[in-house]
Amino acid sequence: MEDENKIAETTENTTAVAEPAQAASAPAPTPAPVEEVRTDKLSKGKYAEYSDHDLQYEILKYEKKAARRTMLVATALFAIAAVFVVAAIIIVPPVLRTLDQVQTTLEEATSLVSKAEDTLTNVDDSLNGMNAMISNVDGVLTDNTAAMEEAITKISNIDVDGLNSSIEDLNKVVSAMGRLFGA
Repeated sequence: MEDENKIAETTENTTAVAEPAQAASAPAPTPAPVEEVRTDKLSKGKYAEYSDHDLQYEILKYEKKAARRTMLVATALFAIAAVFVVAAIIIVPPVLRTLDQVQTTLEEATSLVSKAEDTLTNVDDSLNGMNAMISNVDGVLTDNTAAMEEAITKISNIDVDGLNSSIEDLNKVVSAMGRLFGA
């Protein structure tokens, strides 16, 4: 906007210089409106004495510097993006493999926990069966102990001397029969 105002002023100044030559032959034109005095950097700063060509040259230099800076920033961003892409290419596959291994390990661990629970259930059932069997064995032993005591009592009540004399008598009878039948 300021550049356009400066160009407009310069155009008015060049036409104002050419007008005095025409003023002698033509009636006096109406005076141009008085513009405010510019108090911006162009009228006070280092560019105050520059011509339009010099100002355009300065703008062009500035634009080239800005373009170079923009190119450097774009190159740096491209390099950073390339580093991220290379890092992603290098890092992502091992991470995915690790995640697959973790998933497989978790599945195996879940399977093992399930099997362990089944085993513990079977052990509990076996222990309950053993407890029942032990209580049955205790009952059987109690019953057998009573029967054994009865058998021992009966065996101890056997008359061994009477049995021996009966065996001797039987032996005599068998030998007499053997002689009778000719043996």
